[in-house]
Amino acid sequence: MPITSIMNQCNFSPGSIIAAVVLVSIIEAAPAAPNLEPAVEDSNPEIATASQTMPNAGGAAGGHTAREQDIARRLSLAEAYGEVRWLKSANENFLAMYRESYQAIPHGGLIINIWSGGIVDSRPLHQNLARIAAAAGWAVLSIQPAPSNSTLSAEEKSVEENPRLDAAYEYLVAMGVQNIVVLGDAEGAIDAMSYIVGKASPAISGFVGLGKWDARLEETDIPILDIAGTLDRGAIALKEKRKTKYRHRGTRIEQLEIDGAGPTFYGYEDQVAKRIRGWLERVTPGVAVLQR
Repeated sequence: MPITSIMNQCNFSPGSIIAAVVLVSIIEAAPAAPNLEPAVEDSNPEIATASQTMPNAGGAAGGHTAREQDIARRLSLAEAYGEVRWLKSANENFLAMYRESYQAIPHGGLIINIWSGGIVDSRPLHQNLARIAAAAGWAVLSIQPAPSNSTLSAEEKSVEENPRLDAAYEYLVAMGVQNIVVLGDAEGAIDAMSYIVGKASPAISGFVGLGKWDARLEETDIPILDIAGTLDRGAIALKEKRKTKYRHRGTRIEQLEIDGAGPTFYGYEDQVAKRIRGWLERVTPGVAVLQR
């Protein structure tokens, strides 16, 4: 379908249309296969400068893949996407997008973790959510996922299987943020929950799961917001399964259905983002943020 037809149907703003056009060029330029290129040095001085302005950021030398460098260069052309950051995990530097809280004293930090093989900030939902959360006082960090070569089930995964999530967590903690909510989309929610269980940190105060995901919840009692579109049958089935299985969980799982929405929530971005913002304000209001 032509991009103009999609925009008209979804009633996007002019700024969102510009961001979407940039996104199309990213997707067309980025290799479709999993990222297996050898690391190369980043020669973009703007990205190198940005990476040095935040704590715990990886420098421009080494660790970046060609694919992530290309995504970063293109994202840096669209102001709506936020600021490019290079984070450092145990064995690599990787791409993230950062939005600073619009408020002098932030409520906390929000980490957005998408599915393996996806492109950070590639969907209007993630862009709108980051923008709305930042305006509400949250520092937002969206991370580029690594291609997954793991054959482990959700029950077998541990913190060691999520070095990028751990780097994002440490990045926010280094900024003085001690009230962190992790949001996972589809497969990204499975990885995020397994990380939360393995980390068991009091700084992680909540979890938001979008779409189709399934993970063990017995080992954590943090608040959970579970969102699915009514047209996403797989997501609805798993949501109902969680409702039954964890009905006696100490901290109730709050579940939300978005009527008419499918797996990507296209056309419902603002509705979903505003509902998440309301949940953040009500459930994790930011009582444990360290002032700098």
